[in-house]
Amino acid sequence: MRTNVKSIAIIQRHIPHYRVELFSALEAEARRFGYQLTVFSSSDHIQKRMPFSHCALPMRHVGFSKQSPGWLAGLKQAVAGSDVIVAPHELHCLSIPYLWIQRRQLCSSWIWWGHGYNYQASTQHPIYRWTINALKDFLGIRANGMITYTQGGTNYWLEQGMSSNQVFPFMNTIDVEGLWENSRQVTESHLAGARLRLGLKNKKILLFSGRLYAEKKVDFLLQALAHIQRTCPDTALLILGDGAERSRLEALCRTLRLHDVHFLGEITDTLESSTYFKLAQLLVIPGLVGLAIVHGFAFSLPLVTTEQHAHGPEIEYLSKHNGCMTTPDPESYASEIIRVLTSSGDYRSMQNQADKTARQLTLRASASRFMQGIYQISNPSGPAVIDRRRFKRTSLHSSDTAA
Repeated sequence: MRTNVKSIAIIQRHIPHYRVELFSALEAEARRFGYQLTVFSSSDHIQKRMPFSHCALPMRHVGFSKQSPGWLAGLKQAVAGSDVIVAPHELHCLSIPYLWIQRRQLCSSWIWWGHGYNYQASTQHPIYRWTINALKDFLGIRANGMITYTQGGTNYWLEQGMSSNQVFPFMNTIDVEGLWENSRQVTESHLAGARLRLGLKNKKILLFSGRLYAEKKVDFLLQALAHIQRTCPDTALLILGDGAERSRLEALCRTLRLHDVHFLGEITDTLESSTYFKLAQLLVIPGLVGLAIVHGFAFSLPLVTTEQHAHGPEIEYLSKHNGCMTTPDPESYASEIIRVLTSSGDYRSMQNQADKTARQLTLRASASRFMQGIYQISNPSGPAVIDRRRFKRTSLHSSDTAA
């Protein structure tokens, strides 16, 4: 017997660890709206049972590398008959454009989910960039709607001709509430122990968090640190993360004769990583910035970065009130860090604004915006979106351009 509950199928090529809590929150929001939500993804990297309705399918790759394009075997049969299909607005999973062609036979509403536009466009070959963007624009404008990571992506599709009832920003985030809980578990004893272990007493502490690959520009950060330590020798740098660049970066530290630089590697223990975030005064990522900005804000850490073409959409959360963006020059970057660290009034104001921004980027609010976007797109003639106080179509209050 057919149920009256509507179904939502969310397609993912794979499920990153930071998406698990989002999908859990989305499933709860879907139930509140009277929908049944299921996430369909490849079985790659799935090591445990997901805390939400999930269907794992085998991924068939073109070639031998798991990074190469591929398709999800059996996806068409799995999602057929769904009321709403939410698909990633990308072409790496070949199943997506194939299903899009048949969308009218598969579902009532097809909704794209993605950045909104190509943030890394300037790093790509012009012909490739033009071809991919033209194809994605062709696919995007012909769907029922679009859910974008940030307001900038929404603005792009409004300019392409989508109506305001077709495109919604969900404000991409991570489990901010969980990070706050982790922070509360860090005691003064944990902090004192870490300071003693790493020799951080009376030090000003900078924190880098992310994978160690070229786009993060950690070598640039170390060059800037050489300038900082000449003026402020009591400055230390903690590097959370690992990657192919680590040995080269450690050698660069020796060449630059830096002190108090600690390569801590990839840390999976949340209490330990939270301890380092609580110890730090600034989050310093001169290269590509993505969701790490939210992680820092959750610990009231202002971000200092540089002007880069490769930033993720989350760079929109940065403002002159909660961080800084400098020219890509090590001396300019170092000078700005020194200015912030030695201006106690400005620093406290930035801390407060970073905390305020994090409170606008909670996972619960993000999931609510996402689900209400689905509801609005799939019910264009229905009632107005429920609980408007939890669904703001504007950018963050602190969205002035970073200096």
